[in-house]
Amino acid sequence: MKNPKTLLALLAVVALGLTTTAASLAFSGKTSPRHAHVTMAMPMMTPSPSQAENLRVTLDRLLGEHALLAIWATQAGYSGAKSFPALAAQLDRNSVAISDAIGSVYGKAAARQFLDGKNLWRAHIRYFVEYTGALAKKDKAAQQRAVAQLMTYIQVQAAFFAKATGLPKQALVNDLTAHVLQLKGQLDAFAAGNYKQSYALADGAYQHMFMTGDLLASAIAKQKGLK
Repeated sequence: MKNPKTLLALLAVVALGLTTTAASLAFSGKTSPRHAHVTMAMPMMTPSPSQAENLRVTLDRLLGEHALLAIWATQAGYSGAKSFPALAAQLDRNSVAISDAIGSVYGKAAARQFLDGKNLWRAHIRYFVEYTGALAKKDKAAQQRAVAQLMTYIQVQAAFFAKATGLPKQALVNDLTAHVLQLKGQLDAFAAGNYKQSYALADGAYQHMFMTGDLLASAIAKQKGLK
C-alpha cells in the first residue's frame, strides 16, 4: 500500500478492534488465545432525547435552580450578606429563563403573564424578600402580611397552571403550598440557628422542584402530543 495516510488509518482501525476485544475478554475473566480472530465491535448508538424528555429536563433543572437560589438569597438577605444583590440578580435571571420555557410552549403573552402577572412568579419572590426583611426585624405584623400574600400567590399561580395545562387546580395548590412552606421553613430554622433543620428543609425544597417539573412537563407533553 503506497499511500502512508491510508496505511495509518487502517492500522488505527485494527488497533481499535484489538483493544475492544481485549477489554471484553478481560471483563469476562477469559484470556485471549494466541490465534483468536479479531472481531470489530459496532459502535453503540445513543438515542436522541425526545421533545417530552427535553421539556422535563429543562423544567426540572430551572425549577431546581430556583429553589437553591431562593434559599441562598433569603439566607443572605436575612444575614445582611454582601452577596445578596448578586444572588437576587441571578434569581431573577432564572425567573426569566423559566418564563422563556413557558413561552416556548404557550407563547410570549403567556410568558409575560407568568413572569409579571399580578400575584404570579416575580411577585412571589418579592413576597419572600418582604418576609425575609420582616423576619430580620422581628416585625410580626409584616411577616403575617407577607405570608398572606404568599397564600394568595399559591391560588393565582395554581389557576394559571391549571388553565394552561389542564391539571386539577387543587393538585397544583397542594404542590405550590409545599414549595412555599419549605422555603419559609428553611428560613425560619436558619433564623433560629437550627441549621440542621434548615438544610434538611432546603434539600427537601430542591428535591420537590423535580416533582413539580415532572408534573408540569408530563401534562404539557400529553396536551401538546409531544413524543
